[in-house]
Amino acid sequence: MDIKKSTSDDFSSLIPLILLASDNPHVASYIHRTLEQEGLSVRLAPGYGELEPLSQSHLSAIVLIEVSHQQSVEAAVNLALRLKRRNASRFVGYLADPILHTSGLAGDGIFPRSTHYLTIALHDHFKNGT
Repeated sequence: MDIKKSTSDDFSSLIPLILLASDNPHVASYIHRTLEQEGLSVRLAPGYGELEPLSQSHLSAIVLIEVSHQQSVEAAVNLALRLKRRNASRFVGYLADPILHTSGLAGDGIFPRSTHYLTIALHDHFKNGT
């Protein structure tokens, strides 16, 4: 039995489709590729503005909004609030560096932007059902 394959399959079965948007296209592409390599199903929106239409066609997907810059916090929060108004049960989380954790991000979770730690944090979060 392939332990790595089994672990990856277990991990990907815990997490539904992920919709990912970012204020930085290069970071978003890297995170997108890495999550897919981990066996997760991810759809990438080129920017915050493109996430809303994408989310309307994937109602059960979780949303991760990557925030690379302090000046993007307000736009990210406004996007999260609009998504939650449309569907209060939708999971909307952020990917942000620790320095931005106290900047007013309001959502269901804040995860690390580092892809290694992100996959571990997502696994732990959804495994525990929190």
